[in-house]
Amino acid sequence: MSDRMIYPYLLAIGANLCFGTATIAFSKFVRLHSANFVNQLKVSVAFICFIAAFFSLEHYTFLSLSGNLYLLGSGFLGLCVGDLFLFRAFATLGPARTLVLYSFQPFMLACYGYVFLRQGLTNTQAIAIICMIGCVFTFVLERNRTHGKFDLLEFGGAFLGIFFDAIGIMLSRQAFEGAPTLGSFQANALRALGALIGFFLISPKSYASLYREVKAMKAKPRNLILAASFLGTFVSLSLYLSALRNAHVASLTAISITLPIWVSLIEHVTHRTWPSKFLWLAFGLFLGGFILLNL
Repeated sequence: MSDRMIYPYLLAIGANLCFGTATIAFSKFVRLHSANFVNQLKVSVAFICFIAAFFSLEHYTFLSLSGNLYLLGSGFLGLCVGDLFLFRAFATLGPARTLVLYSFQPFMLACYGYVFLRQGLTNTQAIAIICMIGCVFTFVLERNRTHGKFDLLEFGGAFLGIFFDAIGIMLSRQAFEGAPTLGSFQANALRALGALIGFFLISPKSYASLYREVKAMKAKPRNLILAASFLGTFVSLSLYLSALRNAHVASLTAISITLPIWVSLIEHVTHRTWPSKFLWLAFGLFLGGFILLNL
């Protein structure tokens, strides 16, 4: 596979590393405040950054009415509704266990790619996706062995978050299909705007309470949540939408299921515990899957 074809997958891995690292901080603040607070704050920070980056680095691309609606709808469903379900699951399951459901996204998006983008799956891509899904289920078994339960109700809420996020990805790709020159900062600014409109519709007074809560925070936790919002939303989405523009959709999202592995590794480092054999097996399956994607 050429460097040009590998590049989107490297961007996707970078996006996952950024988001996965930020979820550690997001989970902490969800427990201290609320899922609504963290979700709205991260999107607000990202929106300001996307606008600044767009005016500094990109030129405006004209979009049709459907293109604008695709991106606004993508933000509302993915960044507002979907992330709200995810963050609520973070509070009970923790980020690593919540993110295991990213393993279902390749199936959803493979169907979308086949029907709308005429993207098939080669044998190596199919095996790669199976390897990456296998790495996540290996991780699930390890977590169940440690905690003794699967938390199916909480996983159901997390699944809704993953489902809405997948729809957001589909809508974003449709916008790129209609405007190939569309820049990632412009696209992300519209997605963030769609999410901000959603927050306003759900609770018009939420912005005033958000400002009061942030202002009342001490400097250290405020800087931490702002930095996590910058890394986990602005940087992560900038990289991911750049990858989404041209990549094979199902293969790209297969990489997203490495999120729980990365988050779990951070947790092991934080708690100074040695990874189990299950986690080493999961890493091996991911490495095999990524190599197959690039054959």
